[in-house]
Amino acid sequence: MKQNIDKIELTFLQKEDHLAICELMKDEYKHLKDSTWEYEELSALLDKFPKGQVGIKIDGELAGFALSIIVDYSLFDDNHNYKEITADYTFDTHDPLGDMLYGVDIFISKKYRGLRLGRRLYDYRKELCEDLNLKGIIFGGRLPNYGKYAQKLTPKEYIQKVKYKKINDPVLNFQLSNDFYVKRVLKNYLEGDVESQEYAALLAWNNIYYTKLKKKPLTQKSIVRLGLVQWQVRPYKNIEEVLEQAEYFIKAVSNYRSDFALFPEFFNAPLMAKYNHLNEADAIRELAKYTHTFKEEFSKLAISYNINIITGSMPELVDGHLYNVGFLCKRDGTIEKYAKNHVTPDEKKIWGLNGSNEIRTFNTDCGKIGVLICYDSEFPELSRILANEGMQILFVPFLTDTQNGYSRVRLCSQARAIENECYVAIAGCVGNLPKVHNMDIQYAQSAVFTPCDFAFSINGVKAESTPNTEMILVADVDLDLLKELHSFGSVNNLKDRRLDIYDIKRTNNLNE
Repeated sequence: MKQNIDKIELTFLQKEDHLAICELMKDEYKHLKDSTWEYEELSALLDKFPKGQVGIKIDGELAGFALSIIVDYSLFDDNHNYKEITADYTFDTHDPLGDMLYGVDIFISKKYRGLRLGRRLYDYRKELCEDLNLKGIIFGGRLPNYGKYAQKLTPKEYIQKVKYKKINDPVLNFQLSNDFYVKRVLKNYLEGDVESQEYAALLAWNNIYYTKLKKKPLTQKSIVRLGLVQWQVRPYKNIEEVLEQAEYFIKAVSNYRSDFALFPEFFNAPLMAKYNHLNEADAIRELAKYTHTFKEEFSKLAISYNINIITGSMPELVDGHLYNVGFLCKRDGTIEKYAKNHVTPDEKKIWGLNGSNEIRTFNTDCGKIGVLICYDSEFPELSRILANEGMQILFVPFLTDTQNGYSRVRLCSQARAIENECYVAIAGCVGNLPKVHNMDIQYAQSAVFTPCDFAFSINGVKAESTPNTEMILVADVDLDLLKELHSFGSVNNLKDRRLDIYDIKRTNNLNE
């Protein structure tokens, strides 16, 4: 696997991708008579159903792909074989008016296995299925390890042992872990599949949003799932222990198919305990030496768990000046930085922190977002500038020691949601840290806030955590509701601004 990945993207396959597909497949399926897709076969799929044929590219290199068709499943029964369902590889069985998405093939390069790229392809199929209002997904899954057990186990017994983790089957294990279930065993499914003894498991996934009377056109995703991490500070021996805890939370919110994971401000401050013999200003500069590693490791986790991560914040030294920064680690492998503009009196006096001069929004695969670190949320000018640039979700990682401080962040964040007609997610640290100066107590209640109108919660609170308890908070926000609010809300805070008598604008946008 490549050590450094700059860009991961999900793309629609093109006919010119044929040679790259052949290169991926020829080694894996060399035992089959027809080990790769013919150009004519791929062309037929692309001509009939271009949205069903997708690939994953890493730094421009094809790393995997998924092929599918739509079928009228009433024309087949659960005992079909591969040639029948594909009309002898012509794909004349594809029916745009059908009711079931059929998985023709899915493949990940050996070079990039371990990055959960297959999960991305399955997630795309599920979303496509939902967008096209199909009943579900079905396909025949090979049993590549069955040949080793064929003399002593029936296919049904083999599948049962795989389900209960008594036998490892990498293909079936992966499909079961992605919410597919086995409907039955297929005999003589794929001709020449010696490894599977030509058996396959008929796997299915049901679309719970399917409605029989109405078909929806393919639209841009509007429901965004937020995963907030309410992090308890505790002693850590080293950075590896902090990253282990961080991965635990990322995995937890990823298992709920969250689009974002939000960490608090200075969640990694416990690492300063090692430098408690130094004064506070020197100790936080030692903590800054870990920041590059955190950035790189969080980026790897974003890729591996297919989630956009807002890393909270951490100190960074730039040309001898100390800043409070964080990183947006996107699931496509790109990394962008944000920084705190306003530092509190204590941060300036005790740590010698400097305020950043940069204000910016970020484009993501789930809309345009902004990030304001803690104290910045208490300055409405910043979020108004971000709203003017189209921000839909504002993330506020914070760290507050008292309920007074927390109330300032919470109430100001709620105001930002109302005045900017956006969602605001806040996440903070909880617990006590007696061995780190200036970080001894924390108070937090993480939450997701909404505008206050009929389409939203009457009190503007979408969800909130238990105060001062380590936990995750998962909540869905609907971006389409913001569009309706902008035009049809009871009040229109953005539209009704008196720009004839006042305005908010940037005076500079300098990078550190």
